[in-house]
Amino acid sequence: MLKLLVLCMLAAAAYAGYPFYAAPAVKVVHAPVYSYQPKAVVAEKPEPYDFSYETKDEDGNTQSRQESGDGSGAVSGSFSYTDANGLFRRVNYVADADGFKPSIETNEPGTANANPADVQVTAQEPPAIQVKAAPVHKIVKLVHAPYYHAPLAYGYAHA
Repeated sequence: MLKLLVLCMLAAAAYAGYPFYAAPAVKVVHAPVYSYQPKAVVAEKPEPYDFSYETKDEDGNTQSRQESGDGSGAVSGSFSYTDANGLFRRVNYVADADGFKPSIETNEPGTANANPADVQVTAQEPPAIQVKAAPVHKIVKLVHAPYYHAPLAYGYAHA
């Protein structure tokens, strides 16, 4: 029985065209090799610039910003907010090699002349605020009523 099995294996190997103990040929495919060469980082030289805007909303609140930069990288500017009642905050700043240096002007209630965290705060008296009455809203009570369909009559009534 063993001889028959060995004979069958040899016949199959001969029919296949290669010996039964050898593996079929495998084609090795190499993936392409990519290399990454980082580009040299070029420090761009700052260019002088200047911009500003001011906007006012439908409630009378105003926001604005102004900024300018020089060719050395130093920046100076301001941004501000003024509400319809006259409360305002304006932040003037300089940002240069020595860091960010703001100064704040405001008339918001509860602020005082102080210099926390190297910030110069100049507080002024708030304006007399005119309190506007809130609009009166009419309260309407909604009553749920069932939606009713009358039955449809089919046929004729006899008198």
